[in-house]
Amino acid sequence: MANLKVEIRESISLDDNNYNSYNFHTISGINDVSRRRVTVPTTEQELVAMSTSIGAGTYVEENVRYIRITNLSKEFPIMLCLKNDDTDEVKIKVDKRASFIYTGEADVIGGLSGSGVQNSFDADNTVIGTTDNLGDLVNITAYTSASSQAILSGSAGSGSGIVKANVELFIASL
Repeated sequence: MANLKVEIRESISLDDNNYNSYNFHTISGINDVSRRRVTVPTTEQELVAMSTSIGAGTYVEENVRYIRITNLSKEFPIMLCLKNDDTDEVKIKVDKRASFIYTGEADVIGGLSGSGVQNSFDADNTVIGTTDNLGDLVNITAYTSASSQAILSGSAGSGSGIVKANVELFIASL
C-alpha cells in the first residue's frame, strides 16, 4: 500500500499583493494506479467504466479514490460526461491544457473504508434537497469540442481537418 499525495498550487500577484494558495491532500491505502494517454475524437467515447468487478478499462467503484483527466490539447476543449446508475448525466467542459479531478470517498469516521465513487453525485433540473440518494458513478465519456465552422472548413486540428485532443487519464484505487 502507498499514499497518494495530491498537491494544488496557485500563484498570482495583483497590484503588489500575493494571492498564492497551496493545498494538499493525502489518500492512503492505494494499491493500484492506472495512467494512460488517450486520443479523443469528436464522437463520444468511453474513457473509464465502473462496476462491482474489475475488467478491461473497468474499475471497482467502491475502490476508486481519485480520478484526474487532463486535456493535453493546445487547441481544443474536451467535453466530459459523467453518468450515474440513476441515469443522471453531468456534462463538463475541460478547456485546453486544463484538468478535471473527481475524488471518491476515502475514509469515514473510525478508519472504516469509504465508498469510493459510490453514492457520489446526483443531477436534476430541479433543486436537489438531500444527499441521501446520490447515485454511483457508472462511467465517464469524452469527446473533443470545436466549432462546426472550423470542422466543416477543414481549419480545425492544425489545418488537418481532424479535430482531436490527447487526454491523460490517471486513476488511483485500493
